[in-house]
Amino acid sequence: MAYIRFSAPIQQYGDSLRRQNQLIDEWIAQNPEYELDNLTYQDLGLSAFNGINALRGALSDFLDAIEHGFIKKGTVLLVESLDRLSREKIGDSTERLRHILKAGVEVVTLSDRMHYNEESLDDPYVLIKAILIAQRANEESEIKSKRMRSVWQKKREDAEKNGKLLTRSCPRWLKATEDGGGFEVLPQHAKTIKYIFKLRLKGHSLNGITKILNDKKTQTLTGNSGVWNPSTIEKILGNKAVTGTYCPSYRTMSKGVKNIDNYYPRIISYKIFQDVQEIRLTPFGRDKTYDNPYLINLFRSILRCSSCGCSIIMTGIDNKGMGYYVCPMRRLHRCSTPPIRRDFTDQVLVGVLLANMDFLQDSFSGKNAIKQLEHYLVDVHIKINHLLDALQIAPDVMELSNRVRLLSKELRDGELRLRTLKSRGGNTTGEMVASMELDNKINREKCRNYALSNIEQIIIDTAMQKCDIHLMNGLRILNFPLRKIIHHDNFISSLAFIDNNTLIF
Repeated sequence: MAYIRFSAPIQQYGDSLRRQNQLIDEWIAQNPEYELDNLTYQDLGLSAFNGINALRGALSDFLDAIEHGFIKKGTVLLVESLDRLSREKIGDSTERLRHILKAGVEVVTLSDRMHYNEESLDDPYVLIKAILIAQRANEESEIKSKRMRSVWQKKREDAEKNGKLLTRSCPRWLKATEDGGGFEVLPQHAKTIKYIFKLRLKGHSLNGITKILNDKKTQTLTGNSGVWNPSTIEKILGNKAVTGTYCPSYRTMSKGVKNIDNYYPRIISYKIFQDVQEIRLTPFGRDKTYDNPYLINLFRSILRCSSCGCSIIMTGIDNKGMGYYVCPMRRLHRCSTPPIRRDFTDQVLVGVLLANMDFLQDSFSGKNAIKQLEHYLVDVHIKINHLLDALQIAPDVMELSNRVRLLSKELRDGELRLRTLKSRGGNTTGEMVASMELDNKINREKCRNYALSNIEQIIIDTAMQKCDIHLMNGLRILNFPLRKIIHHDNFISSLAFIDNNTLIF
């Protein structure tokens, strides 16, 4: 069984991959008593400096396979050298090798033809050699890391003092000049961005701007037409690069690295940019008023469109609670699902689903849901830590910092959901919710909190007027009708037909 690794993706076009494969073939030819397994573990373009390959790479899969007994004792792992397995500090690196050998898996290093097995752990000479190799590999990686950080620091200084480019990478409304000495503006994209800022200053909402651009078939910054969305508009409006400012990743900024002014060509003035930022402080450019209690959405963030997956929103809400649930992508011409009456939908979901929630919880324990969410949050923590390790080596790679921001938001949302799930029950019951007068803010907020505590999501088919309900405890209720109110006794009777965590209407 072989393991191949190199640190930089560009090395796949060089000699590293060919050399490692050649060494494997030569060893197999010289040792015909061994047969090479069809499965070769490869970490192509993944560093071993901080043990990343052992945490989320192919080496991680190999270690898991050993842990679960899928790899038999006596199996030989072929590697070019020990530093392919790890470039961590000596203690971590030798412990990695010790773990593999103690499991009965042997390791052959092809560069020096050393053969390690469990008995090698008692051989001082072998251990000293392994420690020296680990020390050399870690020192080499540390030196490379320092050099890389130093190079980026020098590039930032040159960019700030002399206007030299950090990289040819730039926002999509610009492109690097042929000689790499600067950036030039793409006129059509710059015109679009100026138009977006102009619309925002006129009071148009993010959705409104999106609709205008899609109706006019305006090309996006990637060259497509009719696929603008509010998220993209918001990112453009908040991107300081339009004023010519280069912003390093937030992790780099936390180390004291500052923005670089006048790095890019400016297409939006500082004043216009700041005026728009003031508008961005309030959603859609104006304050929301909640004098009308019916503006409190009982199923906010729970209802999702069955067609496109977007969160369902309310529209046309009056002082009597009339209005509609609608997919926000409909107004952007990116979803064709029709609106559905909000008042009657709430009546069914509250009067049937929430009213009987206690019975649903009693018949199906929610402990698994808490454990699953806790495991999920641990995984998110690990992913964030891996990305932060990667950011130490490449602090200016925006994709990494953007991914950290997204995962951090997932983590915050998940932790809030976990607290809500653990506090489920409290003093509120489904029967109490069903009997509430929902024409005041306090009761509507209690009802909404109860729904959030018990329901993960409701995927609603507005055309067929039915929905699929996913509860926090893992129970699924499919094809739940929204056209009629099911009598309490009939609903309770249907619980007898729960099969494989699923109730189908």
